[in-house]
Amino acid sequence: MDPITHAISGAALARAIPKHHLPPLQLLFLILLTMAPDADIILRFFSETVYLQHHRGLTHSILLIPLWGWLVYSLSSRRIKANPIMPWLLGGALLLHILLDLITTFGTMIIAPFSDWRASLDLLFIIDPFFTASLLIPLLLGLIWKQHKRKMGVVSLVLMCSYLGLTYSNQQQAIDLARNAQPDAVSYNALPMAFSPFHWQLIAIYPDHFARAAVNLRPGFTGTRLLFDEEFANGLISTEMSGQDDIFWQELPRMQTVEGWGLLPGTAFYAWFARYPVLLDRSENHIDFGDLAFGSGAPGVRPAFQLHIDLTGSADGNGSTMAAHAAENRQPRAWLIWRGERRSEMTLTSAPFSWLSELTKKML
Repeated sequence: MDPITHAISGAALARAIPKHHLPPLQLLFLILLTMAPDADIILRFFSETVYLQHHRGLTHSILLIPLWGWLVYSLSSRRIKANPIMPWLLGGALLLHILLDLITTFGTMIIAPFSDWRASLDLLFIIDPFFTASLLIPLLLGLIWKQHKRKMGVVSLVLMCSYLGLTYSNQQQAIDLARNAQPDAVSYNALPMAFSPFHWQLIAIYPDHFARAAVNLRPGFTGTRLLFDEEFANGLISTEMSGQDDIFWQELPRMQTVEGWGLLPGTAFYAWFARYPVLLDRSENHIDFGDLAFGSGAPGVRPAFQLHIDLTGSADGNGSTMAAHAAENRQPRAWLIWRGERRSEMTLTSAPFSWLSELTKKML
């Protein structure tokens, strides 16, 4: 979830829960705390790929909320400690952040460090203006009707939950469309897409491939797309999005169907990170993998987090046939393509907390 929505949710919590209004500094403190788990962004100063490996990890663990809450409380001022409800608000702010991340598609390691499983409810795109507005508008009304500030805080949280109920209903409708169109699949899912709660990516899972499609459950509703630059909007939404009656399906091979994929650099990490890893392109010089969850394979979309493996081992990741003959003894190198041309060399060989799994195995 984006930082602005996290901050607004903290304000809603601070307005709705206490019987008496919090002092301005305590309100600001709670808002900042609701954003605090994203402090793991500091890892980007050391390595972008290490940040990606540990983002939404230890700071987003439900199991560690008591520890983080105690740490924040112990470092707080006397006035904050004097408020008897503040310990509950601290825990609630941290939990609210985790829950808002959990409803997006990125994945959150809610039981770290004991597991690197990335849970996701797939209810919201990473940025959803309608969801943010459902939280913000009642709070703004509370600034006008000051005697009803607490009621507006409660309304804000109620509208938030109601909107999630709508997206859950839409998600189940989208999954039913996938199930009816691809009856032989092993399982199904529907991922939210940008601009509207009615935009969904359908995914049918087969042993050797994924079938994907994009559907607008209400074609007449354009959502918030018109508020954004056309080029930006076209990069986030599939050009093959259709209505329920004329769904266009694609089939993409799973990453695991590539012979010897596990021996290639970066694939161990990517198999953990990617929700639905697929083969996008392959030649004698390179192999490209992508993740359906981040737009790979969708026509017209500018995808993120693709894995480019240069089999020539060139320094810039853009190998050629000539370079291949000139570097026969070089080892393949992997590059993570963030979006567009931005890339980082992928040197990670495992998922986070693998050391704990190895230690557990030895102890058992």
